[in-house]
Amino acid sequence: MKKTLIALVLMVLSMPVISAGHVPVKRGRWKVFQYENPDRTPILFSGWSKAVDAHALEYSIFLDVFYTDGTAAWGRRADFRLGTHDWEEAKGVFVPKKPVKKIEVYALFRSKAQGEKTKGSVKFRDFSLERREGKGETFSTFSVTDRPFSSTRAETKTVFKGRDLKTITVNEADPTPVVSPVPAGKTVVWTEDSMRLVTPLTFPSASAKRSIGLALAKRERESAQILVSTAADVERCAVTLELPVLKRKDGTVLRGKVDWRRQGYLAREYGAHRHPFSFPENERWFPDPLLPPAPMRVRPAATQGTWLTVYAAPDAIPGEYRGTVVVRDDGKVLAKVPMSVTVRDFSLPETFGLETAYTLMDGFTRAIYPECFKEKKREAIDIMLDHRLNPDDISRTTPPEIEDLIYARSRGMNRFNILNIVPPPKNPDVRWVLTCSEKAIADPKFYDYFVGVVGPYVENLRKHGLDKLAYVYGFDERPKEFNPVVEAFWKRFQKDIPGIPMMTTAKNYQDFVRGKIKGPLACDWFCPTTDAYDVEVSNQLRKEGKKVWWYVCCSPVYPYANFASWEYPPIEGRILGWMTHLYRADGFLFWIVNKWHGKSRMNGDDTYFPSYRTHNGNGMPGDGIMMYPGEKEIWPSIKLAQCRDGVEDYEYLQLAASKAGIEACDNVTKTIVRTKTDFSRSPEELRKARELLSSIITNGR
Repeated sequence: MKKTLIALVLMVLSMPVISAGHVPVKRGRWKVFQYENPDRTPILFSGWSKAVDAHALEYSIFLDVFYTDGTAAWGRRADFRLGTHDWEEAKGVFVPKKPVKKIEVYALFRSKAQGEKTKGSVKFRDFSLERREGKGETFSTFSVTDRPFSSTRAETKTVFKGRDLKTITVNEADPTPVVSPVPAGKTVVWTEDSMRLVTPLTFPSASAKRSIGLALAKRERESAQILVSTAADVERCAVTLELPVLKRKDGTVLRGKVDWRRQGYLAREYGAHRHPFSFPENERWFPDPLLPPAPMRVRPAATQGTWLTVYAAPDAIPGEYRGTVVVRDDGKVLAKVPMSVTVRDFSLPETFGLETAYTLMDGFTRAIYPECFKEKKREAIDIMLDHRLNPDDISRTTPPEIEDLIYARSRGMNRFNILNIVPPPKNPDVRWVLTCSEKAIADPKFYDYFVGVVGPYVENLRKHGLDKLAYVYGFDERPKEFNPVVEAFWKRFQKDIPGIPMMTTAKNYQDFVRGKIKGPLACDWFCPTTDAYDVEVSNQLRKEGKKVWWYVCCSPVYPYANFASWEYPPIEGRILGWMTHLYRADGFLFWIVNKWHGKSRMNGDDTYFPSYRTHNGNGMPGDGIMMYPGEKEIWPSIKLAQCRDGVEDYEYLQLAASKAGIEACDNVTKTIVRTKTDFSRSPEELRKARELLSSIITNGR
């Protein structure tokens, strides 16, 4: 029987200006729709807004959809552009999977976390909510150029017809083709800071640098970019780098390593939350994978990047080292790039200074490399350790191998999770298990199983002195309904396995901050997202002997710092190291680094990967991918290098605090970090702050 379409309900919001300010709850205007005869009819919603200098965590049409079975679909939204703009429309579609009994519609302009403020002012008008099937309407478009492959433009439309949202891509001639500024017949070799993203359609300015200057401590890595840009009539087919032996004036050779990699490019897709400091809207390609050295093609009117990394060994002699990088094409010299590396007279600690939990899941590695899993697992562990990040896994359903832990500790590891508090998967081929039901946790048999595994394992850890680095993890982002089982489990676990802390990202911390629940909070360590982190509450919990870490994933979004999305400037992954120190978070968590799609490996013969999936449903493409499965080896990434540098900057701050006190360090950090949403994205300003820290460490002031 054909459903009767529900008539359009028009909700006109003649609103006064909503101005900036702290908003602890939904801010704006709202309306509630109740349905006497719940059904699964699609929901179409739209509205208009104009803005002046608008900056907020959420500026959108926002729906909470409630089903008849008591569950809900939270936060279905259509976003308006931030900044300043005239009246513009935002619109969206949601196809419910269950009968809907109520819809709450909000016009939002807010920041959710305590102490964070919105900025600017907005107006709303002509909001509408309609229940019907689609008639072929276009609800969003996304256009990108296909250069440097061709001069066509791909326009992707999201079309709603019936109950289906379909994407349609149309290729057409690009009306505004990019023109290379490189003179005809020429190739330009130039350099750029590692904290700046350089796309294939980014070309050197008149003031572009032609040399590299780096400064680093012993036991530290720093990177730089060498770029090759061509004119429209020039193509290079076999570009390589010849690296120098770096020497001081007295002939001393740098003790350490210099290496280079090719930058790989992924195809941008529709559906991403745009960042105001991202690369231009009409560009398709962006760099992230770092491929092994090999001759590389540079297409006409394009830029190809390379990534240099210098490592100073613990016994490197301080001073300035020099050398020249030679850029060749099929043996012919294209350019000579002078390189200066200053090794500072101090060393980063052998054991990492920042506690981290970057999840490296065995299930994804095994799926891609089934015939050589153990070899690739150790390779991935080494990549993490090279980046001074713990190769951890919060989703583990079997304890880590002792030999892997001993090896990782010898290279600096300072924390690891024993097990995730979930029943073991019944399917041995499952890639990961993160959560389970309250009933499963409350089952006495599960508790006996869990303690039966962890107890003997901890005894084995103690034999190797590893128990002090261990914790267990559970209740991933669970709501307050889980609080009773969390508390019951934690209290028993404390008694049965003393000395092993329990960490959670459950929402009990956020609920306590917002006054939704009363303390004391059950668990040893808490880990909210960076936007939900509260300094006062965290300090109080530390007085009670607890720890408070923080994390990012698909949230928070701009204006907060985040590195999960490829759309976000690379420097944001580094600045989070400074923020972690300034806000005294006890550690940093990231949910996964190798969430690879499918079972195929990436062929690195070319540096472009047009078929590699970059779209995801949460609007943060790249969330969960910080290394890549190459044919012969696992590849690191630009995002991973930024996190490494953020950890190393954190260790500078620790060393400086030991010399001049925490206040002196905070004063340096505040030159680039004002608040969690007001911080510098300038590589030059961050490097000046590093110089100040270096002076404090070396001179004590």
